[in-house]
Amino acid sequence: MNDLAAAFKIHRRTVRAVLTRHGVETRTRGLTDDQVSEAARLYEAGWSVARLGERYGVNGTTVWTCLRREGVALRRPWEQG
Repeated sequence: MNDLAAAFKIHRRTVRAVLTRHGVETRTRGLTDDQVSEAARLYEAGWSVARLGERYGVNGTTVWTCLRREGVALRRPWEQG
């Protein structure tokens, strides 16, 4: 979706909406329960959400959302490191 959005200079959500409208199934990317548990342990050990995103092949925001949903106390950006 990101490649299509860039190629047509439109937002990723617009790409998803067009694909959905035309009956194209898209996959939802995220983390498995095991990955969320591991990510929580690594985050608490000092890993950043960006680094975790690289590890799991997803955006750091995806990791942040999963950790938040899991109830992990998230650090402020200036508390990273």
